[in-house]
Amino acid sequence: MPLISGSPAVNAGSTKRAQRGVILLDVVITLAIFGLIALLILPSIPRGTTASRQSAYAAQIAALMKDDRTAAARQGREIATSVDLSNRKVSSGSSPATVTLPSDVTLDVIASNLCTDRTGRIAISFAPDGRSCGAILHVIKGDLDWRIRVNWLTGLIDIVAPGRV
Repeated sequence: MPLISGSPAVNAGSTKRAQRGVILLDVVITLAIFGLIALLILPSIPRGTTASRQSAYAAQIAALMKDDRTAAARQGREIATSVDLSNRKVSSGSSPATVTLPSDVTLDVIASNLCTDRTGRIAISFAPDGRSCGAILHVIKGDLDWRIRVNWLTGLIDIVAPGRV
């Protein structure tokens, strides 16, 4: 029997097509809303190294040097922490540990001539009796300057936050 345009079978097929069109439109509108939200949120996400991450780098460097100081006392021999300013890298003398700073963070060192190795590179040495060559490492980004101080007499390593003495 031929289908008549007013029959329920014809209306059911056109209703399914209309529902598919509405679902597609809903998906497109949802994607557009998510796109607008992303455009609003992405600029507020920080680019580069944050202040808290900079302080974490200072803490990692201090921990690496404390490990070298402890290893020197345990092993009864001098151990030196290497500082590569051009590559912004601090490497342990007692383990394979290395801290590499990102390109937007500057590493600077104030140290005596005693803090150099045979090749003339900066190497903060720790003696078995606790002494050190003494140095101050600066982890700088913008106007935030985290300092890691190494006492020459005791080998004590401490971190000074920006704006502190």
